Amino acid sequence: MKKRVITGVTGGAFIAVVTYLGGNIYDFVYFGITCIAIYELSKIYFGNGFDYGAIVNYMFAIALFIEKITEYRHFFDFFLFLYISLNFLIFVFSKKVDANKLARIIFIGTYAVFFMYHMMLLNGSPYVWLVYIIAFGTDTFAYFTGKMLGRHKLYPEVSPNKTIEGAIGGIIGCTIFSILFFNYLRINKYIYIIIFSVSASIFSMAGDLTASKIKRETGIKDFGYMLPGHGGILDRFDSVLFVAPSVYYFVQHFL
Repeated sequence: MKKRVITGVTGGAFIAVVTYLGGNIYDFVYFGITCIAIYELSKIYFGNGFDYGAIVNYMFAIALFIEKITEYRHFFDFFLFLYISLNFLIFVFSKKVDANKLARIIFIGTYAVFFMYHMMLLNGSPYVWLVYIIAFGTDTFAYFTGKMLGRHKLYPEVSPNKTIEGAIGGIIGCTIFSILFFNYLRINKYIYIIIFSVSASIFSMAGDLTASKIKRETGIKDFGYMLPGHGGILDRFDSVLFVAPSVYYFVQHFL
C-alpha cells in the first residue's frame, strides 16, 4: 500500500506538472506513454515488445506524434488510412501475418495509439483537465461507494470486485465534479453537460473493464511493473484511453 500511495502521488504530480506546462513536453510525454502501452500489449499478444506487430504500431505512433508537433496537422486522416491499408497489404502478401495477428495489430493501434492520441489533441486546452476529473473521479467515487454500499456485482466474469452501486456512485460523483468544472468555465449548457458526464463516466468504466478483460483472457495480473504498486502504464491509463476521445469530440461538436 505504501508503494502504491507513493507511486500514485509522485506520478499524479508529474502528470499534473506536464499538463500544466503543455507544449511539446506534454506531447513527448504522452508519446512515451503511448509507446510503453504498445510495448505492454505487444508483450502480451506477440510475446515480444519489438515484434513486427509492435514495430508497425510504434511507426503509427511516431507518425501521429510528428503530425501533431509540426504544421502538417491535416495529415491525420491520411496517416490513419495509410496505417490500415498497409496492414491489410502486408496481411495479403506475408505468410507470417494471418487474420488473427492482423486483428491484434489493429486492436493495439486503435486501443493504445489512436485513443491516446486524443490526449495530444487536447494539449493546451482546459478540457484536458476534464479527462482526469472524469477518469479518476469515476474510479475514486466508484471505489468508495462500492466499499460502503456495494451489494450487487456489475460484471463478475471480468471484474469480480466491481458493483452496480459503485458504478452508480462513480457516475454521480463524476457528474457533480463535471458540472462544477463547467461552471468554473462559465459554461451552463446543463442538459448537454449532464448527458455527456453520465456517458463519459460509463466510457471510463468501459475502459477499466476492457483492460480487465484483456488481463483475464491472457491470464496476467498486471500489464507491467513500471509503476510500483499499480502495475504497468495501462493499469493506470485504461480509463483515460476511453475518456479522452469522448471529451475531445464533445468539446468539438457540442460546445
